[in-house]
Amino acid sequence: MFILAKFSLSALLVKAIIIALLLSGFFTNFLSFSQINTGTVLVDLLLSLILIHLLLWYAYSLYYSVQVDKVYCFILGSLSILFILTLGKLLLIDRNPFPEKVLGLRNNLIYIAPLLYIPLFFKRERHIIKTLNLLIAIGLLLVVFSYFQFVFATSLPKSLMVLRSEATFGFWGTSIVRPTALVGNTIIFSSFTIILFSFYFAKYLYNTTWKCFFVLLLIAVATLLTFTRAALAGLIIVVFVGLYLRYGRLSVSFILRMFGIALLLVILALGAYIFYQDSLMIKRFTGQDINSLQSNNEHFTQIEASLSYLAQRPFAGIGVGSQGPSGGSSKMITDGYWLQLFLENGILLGSLYLFFYVSCFTFALREFYRTRNLLQKQLCMSFICFSVYFGAASFLNSAFAGRTNFIIYWILFGLLVGEHLIEKKKIYGFASR
Repeated sequence: MFILAKFSLSALLVKAIIIALLLSGFFTNFLSFSQINTGTVLVDLLLSLILIHLLLWYAYSLYYSVQVDKVYCFILGSLSILFILTLGKLLLIDRNPFPEKVLGLRNNLIYIAPLLYIPLFFKRERHIIKTLNLLIAIGLLLVVFSYFQFVFATSLPKSLMVLRSEATFGFWGTSIVRPTALVGNTIIFSSFTIILFSFYFAKYLYNTTWKCFFVLLLIAVATLLTFTRAALAGLIIVVFVGLYLRYGRLSVSFILRMFGIALLLVILALGAYIFYQDSLMIKRFTGQDINSLQSNNEHFTQIEASLSYLAQRPFAGIGVGSQGPSGGSSKMITDGYWLQLFLENGILLGSLYLFFYVSCFTFALREFYRTRNLLQKQLCMSFICFSVYFGAASFLNSAFAGRTNFIIYWILFGLLVGEHLIEKKKIYGFASR
């Protein structure tokens, strides 16, 4: 009986999704025996089990009039409205191919299912802690593996460098190969490292230890080795946002400290540029190498074309699923999640998606200042930090739309909401499920 009390099928299912998601590249490369990607099938299968469990619980709760917390009701109501409107749009308005529509619905909404699942079935804090620890542990293993990729790039088989059917990521005229840890491309992996960095930075600010500092350094260097400019900016964003949340007060001393940190970073950046301006790393991050110049030109061309199309069809857009990972011949933009969102859904529906994202961010911000629970403080701070990063980076890249980052993002927010409900139940004795 004691063993059964300790066991949670729901927590086991979420952990299985995390394992399948973070290791899907390995499953795809080494366990796929046809054109079907085993990693994708496994993740989708596990998410289908979550959806079935959710639907059964909703039917039960309606029949027996089970009381649900108002925060959960807002999330469920918002996602239900988005689902109905998106389904109606793709059935009645959109003219892009049907497979794109189905995959777009999956990528935009079905992959948010863990957000609905975790707060409902995680009834004890230990399930949240263990799930979070598993995610971080596998994430750090992938960071270590990325070092292995970078150092031994010329010796490793292609199956250990990139996902099946993809080319390695490097720079013209050099032997450098950018690591991916088989999470996706370098942009997706570097953005995943920002999520890890955000959590450990939040942990470090509340528990200053050499262990946390070493892990932070390990993650930061792995991020730099991807040579991704947005991720470098992301490290800086996370540091400043985290410091403001932890110590920010409208006082002269705080303003002087932040100014001093900014001045130090400027001096270090100028020093690196003066003494190492001919290095690939400096040229890459200042946009002076040929790869960056070509990338910039392509970005601006796609942005201009996208804005022009939106001006012509502001309400309908191109169609659900036409621009993201599921996009085909009608894809207009490969980088820039916000433009992809509005191109797929149009201005009105796209704005509703944006409102939902902002609402989640606002909840995390309010919860950060409300709670005294250390775990919840760290969850909120890390979520706020990498949300600010994704919000800024999504003007230029689509890392947020990558399956790994997107699902992990909502798993972490689900853990945050779950901890809120558990804490609320402890304080008020409210049966939130």
